[in-house]
Amino acid sequence: MPSKIALVNMPFGFHVYPSIQLGTLSTLLKTHGHQVKSFYLNLHFAHQIDLEVYNKLCEERFLIGEWLFSHILFGESKGNKEYADHFKSHLQSISQKINRPESFLHDVKTQMVPEFLHWAVETINWGEYGVVGFTSTFNQNIASVTLAKLIKEKYPAIKIMFGGSNFDSEMGLEYFRVFEWIDYVVSGEAEHVLPGLMEAVESGDPIPKGVIHRVNGDLCFEENLENFTDFKKYGPPDYDDYIETIREIDPQSPLLDNPIILYETARGCWWGEKHHCTFCGLNASTMEFRARSLEQVHADLADLSKRYNSYRFRLVDNILEMKYIDGVFGEFAKNNYDLQFFIEVKSNLTKAQIKNLAHGGVNVIQPGIESFSMNQLQEMDKGVRPLQNIFCLKWALYYGMEVTWSILTGFPQETDADYRQQIDLIQSLTHLQPPMAVGDIWL
Repeated sequence: MPSKIALVNMPFGFHVYPSIQLGTLSTLLKTHGHQVKSFYLNLHFAHQIDLEVYNKLCEERFLIGEWLFSHILFGESKGNKEYADHFKSHLQSISQKINRPESFLHDVKTQMVPEFLHWAVETINWGEYGVVGFTSTFNQNIASVTLAKLIKEKYPAIKIMFGGSNFDSEMGLEYFRVFEWIDYVVSGEAEHVLPGLMEAVESGDPIPKGVIHRVNGDLCFEENLENFTDFKKYGPPDYDDYIETIREIDPQSPLLDNPIILYETARGCWWGEKHHCTFCGLNASTMEFRARSLEQVHADLADLSKRYNSYRFRLVDNILEMKYIDGVFGEFAKNNYDLQFFIEVKSNLTKAQIKNLAHGGVNVIQPGIESFSMNQLQEMDKGVRPLQNIFCLKWALYYGMEVTWSILTGFPQETDADYRQQIDLIQSLTHLQPPMAVGDIWL
């Protein structure tokens, strides 16, 4: 009999929309006959510390989310105190942003986090699941690993699995080596690996490629070099448990009114396959660009819109498949569909392409403008010219699109002239949408 599986989304995953990872895996596993329950524990923690506060903490850098959970896993170590001392001014700045006293983050760390973890372990009957899987991206690592440890201590028979970008490649190998309560790590894409892993766990058959595991205490891993391409094999992501969790916590939550739905039309990056932008750390071994068919995109979006009574979509693609401009958004425009989309695009779009996107429901674009200096753009290997960036801003404004973009600084070969030129140019662009931020590239 197929195992009953729990999938877990921990802080500090954003609470304002569901997890595309959990949604995708829920559909995948249910298709293969498993009973699946997705636990959006980030929603519970967000309500515990205040929704607005939680959302702002999700957007913070400097591993603040990891630090807040770290003492439960590692104890009050020297490094834990050094973090607070080193980033004292940053912690003070966060307190001001969230309009809380400086002691608030200390209270979250020492009181709210332990209370939350105790609730999660004692309230949920993890013992009814054969497998508990965690997804980990950005500041979800320590919270996820800590809860996994607590679950394993109480229910030692449960198999603990991890996946997500934080566990890709060498990172996954090292986390698996250090945190011995993790039984399996799926390194890379899961669709063509996880079904075989579940069969192997249940039958004792050999573990498939792409899974970090142990044999007689020794770490074993054979990399899976194939990327998943058979998108038509599975339906759209399953967000039922996200919606149900919101209803359980707050039946009047505004998140239930036209919820933001995440969807993936394609993976990889068609530009990165040819010229990987020099500052981009996305995709790793999955740069190969693969896109769903036009028919599947239409069917999935219609299904998700009807299922969750929503017209708001956020595409998680790194870059838009160009055939969708006419084949998806052009068709939406012709049929007067009342949908809204956030998408990421390359900034060298034409006026006609931007018009098609806008009329097809795209109201927010992230075009990766980064600079108005030709020297900097060439060093980034962006494949666009400053004038194309300006045209993108111009026609987006004309057709009523919001543009999210930033100016990146701190590249090795940049010169003072790059900035003097941009300062002069920007004075002629004050009628266009300004950048959200200006700052150094960071890793």
